Parts: sequence; C-alpha cells; structure tokens
Amino acid sequence: MPVSGTTKNTAYTIVASSLLAVCLAYIGWTWLMSSGNPVLTDVVLKLPLGENGFIYGVKDDRGGATVPFSYRYYVYRELTSNEQIASELKTAGPFLVTRDPAIKVDIQGSTINVSTNQEVYEYHSSTLFRHTNSNHYTPVTINLCKHSSDQPTK
Repeated sequence: MPVSGTTKNTAYTIVASSLLAVCLAYIGWTWLMSSGNPVLTDVVLKLPLGENGFIYGVKDDRGGATVPFSYRYYVYRELTSNEQIASELKTAGPFLVTRDPAIKVDIQGSTINVSTNQEVYEYHSSTLFRHTNSNHYTPVTINLCKHSSDQPTK
C-alpha cells in the first residue's frame, strides 16, 4: 500500500514539533539554571566620592576554572564593611565591568576619569547614587580611557 501525502505531512509535523519542543526545553533549562547575579567576593577598590558616595571595585568570582575573573566597579552610597558591600552591590548596576583589578581613577567633582589596560566587558558613561538616609541623588559622569603601562617617560 503506497504512503499517502497526508501521512507524510503528519510525520513531518510530529518530527518538527518534537524538535521544537526539545529546543525550547533546553533553552528554558539553560536560562533557569544560569546565575543572574554576580558572585562578589573581594573588594579591590574603595574611594570616597564627594561627601555622600564611594567608588567600589569588587571581584566577580562566577567565572569558574575556565573563565577569567572580572571586576565590577560601582558608584554607590557609603557602605561600612566588605560583607555589606558585596551583599548590597549584587543587585546594583556597575558602571564598568573589566578584567582589570587595578583601574586608575581620577575624580574631578562629579566627573570620574577611569583608565584601564585590560579588556572591558561593559561600560556606562553616566550613573547616579542615592545619598545615605536621604532621597537625594547625585549624577556622576564617567569618562573611560585606555592607559598603557609602557608609556614613554619624559
């Protein structure tokens, strides 16, 4: 008995639907199992910014054995301990994410000039921070430059 066109179409539909379901299940599982928040461990930078803010640099340790560490830099209100810094900044947005644990920072009022000689993963040119125990915010401008450790000296 010959195979009809209807049977072929039904078989193709079943196979295509099954493959689509497997792909969607895999994407969903990957998304659910990926960690969204950074794993902040070591504070590598803590600089005062005016009267009410600080620049914090924190190591993100979620890279694992095959991925290098990254360092996240934030402008945030004053936090007292390294544990509080790591805890509160997990959900905050960094202005810079890089491989550089020792960026160069030059603060000029509410403008921050930052330079790095490592790879930059994320950068935002402006941010703001809320003052401690207040509803006031201070806007901050961030300028990113590349620096070289082998610049000629004069």
